[in-house]
Amino acid sequence: MNQEIIRIDLEGVNCYLLKENDKFILFDTGGHLFMDKIFTNRREKLEKELEMNGCYPDNLILIVLTHGDNDHSANAAFLRNKYKARIAMHSGDVKLVEAPSLEEMLENSNYNSIIYKIIFQLMKKQLKKISQKTLNDFEKFKPDIIIDEGDSLLKYGFHCKIIHLPGHTYGSIGILTEDNSLIVGDTYANLKKPTAALNALDFSILSKSIDRLKAMDIKMVYPGHGAPFESGSIFNKSK
Repeated sequence: MNQEIIRIDLEGVNCYLLKENDKFILFDTGGHLFMDKIFTNRREKLEKELEMNGCYPDNLILIVLTHGDNDHSANAAFLRNKYKARIAMHSGDVKLVEAPSLEEMLENSNYNSIIYKIIFQLMKKQLKKISQKTLNDFEKFKPDIIIDEGDSLLKYGFHCKIIHLPGHTYGSIGILTEDNSLIVGDTYANLKKPTAALNALDFSILSKSIDRLKAMDIKMVYPGHGAPFESGSIFNKSK
C-alpha cells in the first residue's frame, strides 16, 4: 500500500489530501473564519494547492467532510461541480449544509474556557453579524453519501475507516488510516498546544468521544486547526 496524507493549510483552517495509488480523497474544503479581516472562503488558494499536489478532476474520487461547519464545508458544492467528486458526511450534520439557519450555525458556540466565554459574550453581536454574512454566502448542497461509525472507504479504493466523534457537532467524524493516523476535524485542535475542541455543541458528549480516542492506538493526529502532532500521552492506549 502506498498511502500519504498531505496537509493543506488555508491560513487558519486545514484540509487534507489522502493519496493512495495516485488517487485522492479530500478531507474538508475550507471556508470563512470568524477572525478573517477580509471575507474569503479560501477557494483560490485551495485550488492552487490541489493542482500543486497533482489533484485533478480525473483522480479526486471523494470529498469527505469531518463536520458541517462553514469553515470546513463552504467549498464542497463548488468542488463537486468542478471535480465531479461525490461528497460524503455523517447524517448528524446534514442540516448544516442543506438548509442551515443562523441558530444552527452558532449551535456549537459554547466554550469551556472562562476567557473565551467572556470574549464570545463581548463580541456576540459582531459574531452574529459575521455569521449572517457567512450564511448568506454559503452554497447549500445535499451530500451524495452518508457515512457512519465503522464504515470503510475501501470500496472507493482507500484503506481507512470512519469513527463517529460527536461533541463539537452532532455529526463530527474522524478518519482512521491503515497506519493508525487520525484526521480528526475539530474534535482536536493544535493552536498553542494540542487540546480538545475549545467550542462544542455538548462538552459531555465530546468528553466521551475523547475517551474513545484515548483508548485507541493512534500515532499521528491531523486536526482541523493547527499543525499535525504525534499522539503522545494524549491518545496512549489505556491499560
